[in-house]
Amino acid sequence: MVDTQDYNNKLLKNINEVSILIGIKKHVLRHWEKRIEELGGNILSLRKGRDGKRRYYREEDIQILKKIKYLMYIKKFAMKGAVNEIKKKSKNTLNYEI
Repeated sequence: MVDTQDYNNKLLKNINEVSILIGIKKHVLRHWEKRIEELGGNILSLRKGRDGKRRYYREEDIQILKKIKYLMYIKKFAMKGAVNEIKKKSKNTLNYEI
């Protein structure tokens, strides 16, 4: 098992690290990114690597993804409802911990 403490010291994390930290598979994260973009929710500010393929997440992105996981898995929101809920409230007022 990978020690998640090692990942907490980096400013930008790759999709594998985020997948482990959040407990969501990588293909699910990719799907969420696509759905968020389709819904017009500019709530993530992902960065792509020089090759244009690798994804890098900031701490703020990870917190938003945790909120989405909470809203979808615990509160049973659909993706559209979760994105709307996050857009409605500021990032600082939503504090979901999984």
